[in-house]
Amino acid sequence: MRSTQARRRVARRRLAVGATMLGSVAALGVPLGLLWWLITPRPAVTVVDGDGTTAPFPVSQALFVPDGYFAIIMMCAGILCGYSAYLVQYRLCARDRVDLRLACLLGLAAGSVLGALVAWRLGVALDAGAFARAVAEAEPGELVTAGLGLRAMSALVLWPFVAVLQYALFDAVSVWRRDLPHQRAEETPPPPVDAPRDNETAAH
Repeated sequence: MRSTQARRRVARRRLAVGATMLGSVAALGVPLGLLWWLITPRPAVTVVDGDGTTAPFPVSQALFVPDGYFAIIMMCAGILCGYSAYLVQYRLCARDRVDLRLACLLGLAAGSVLGALVAWRLGVALDAGAFARAVAEAEPGELVTAGLGLRAMSALVLWPFVAVLQYALFDAVSVWRRDLPHQRAEETPPPPVDAPRDNETAAH
């Protein structure tokens, strides 16, 4: 009975830690989306006709700048999140004497995916209204500043990929060094029992 209750407590603990990790990482998508929107230069596009159709003309390297900025932001987020998540789970494992590595890894991966989607959609949404108004007011053949967009959708996987890779590398080092906190706590020998006092020895 006690073992069943202990397993349930461990399962609830892992679920809580994984959910907290997921939510915390996913929430970072909001400031990262704002950062992408604030610092990224926008390319110029040509209004083709009066129905709002545009063309990427003149073609220049500026068309690919939003993708590059987004990719750099996602990779930096992956490095920081992977390292931070490993430190958090290491301290929790040492404190709770429970292996939380998989729960934290799954929460980190899912949170990174959601965070990347949030950052992308938020950055695009912040520019959508202004771009639509600029196109509606422009004449055919006129140049307008394009709204923020992402052409290379593969950039969305950079955050989860780098975060999981960073986390896995630190965990592999801990396994190689046999420095996993929950295993180290189990291998720690109990403290020595105090020797009996002299009067207790004489009484016996």
